[in-house]
Amino acid sequence: MAEYFDSLVHVTPDGRWFQTAFDASEGRLLREMDAAGVERAVVVALAGLIENAFVLDVCRRHPGRLVPGASFNPAGGQVAEVLSAARGALRDGPFAVLKLHPRLNRYDLLDGSVLALLDELAEWSAPPPVWLDSLLYPRGVTLRRSPIESIRHLAERYPGLRFMLLHAGGASALAFFEALASLPNVMLDLSYSLIRYQRTSVALDHRFLAERFDRRTVFGSDFPEVSIGDAVSALETIVAGLPPEKADNVRSQTLSRFLNPRDASPP
Repeated sequence: MAEYFDSLVHVTPDGRWFQTAFDASEGRLLREMDAAGVERAVVVALAGLIENAFVLDVCRRHPGRLVPGASFNPAGGQVAEVLSAARGALRDGPFAVLKLHPRLNRYDLLDGSVLALLDELAEWSAPPPVWLDSLLYPRGVTLRRSPIESIRHLAERYPGLRFMLLHAGGASALAFFEALASLPNVMLDLSYSLIRYQRTSVALDHRFLAERFDRRTVFGSDFPEVSIGDAVSALETIVAGLPPEKADNVRSQTLSRFLNPRDASPP
């Protein structure tokens, strides 16, 4: 039986999800995971919207199944305060990943405040991997470089940090692959994009990633905006006919190795 590890889910204290009808409750998440056969999921906070402490409490109720991800807005206040909070929460702390969401928090990925946070992480002996929204077009923000150029610049500047590019660049999945394939500290996550682009040519690009880049590509849903069951079904369409090892890598094994690098072999 296939094993699935979901790279990106969200829950909220009251179950509401912005001004939508989506159910973002803890109970709904667990029911969808059970129904879809998803064994584990990374639960990610959103700076300014979903508190880190809340996510940690949820994950502590389900140890071994839910993995906690913290989130910080490096442009949301004094840089010294953000760095202090990051040290307290992430350095040798309980959070497995750090989420940065430039689009939601509206900042350029190359802002000095972002670089200061990454400078801080790069000094640690075991920094958490960075879960990074790759759809980098914040409303009202002028980007210094294109999304691909911005991310490549960071990956090259911080070779000791590991980046998970959420949503795999959206409609630019193959362009992201071409630009970043040579950088071993960058991974691609298919959350949201699996459903948004499943009836477009991008689905063929996802098939290419699963076949040629399976040790750098991971499954994710982006619950609650995407049903976990729908995401699993879309993934199975993508990996149908692939060698079992490649399919299993995308379903769960690549993400497991990424979060436990000591257990990983070279890609």
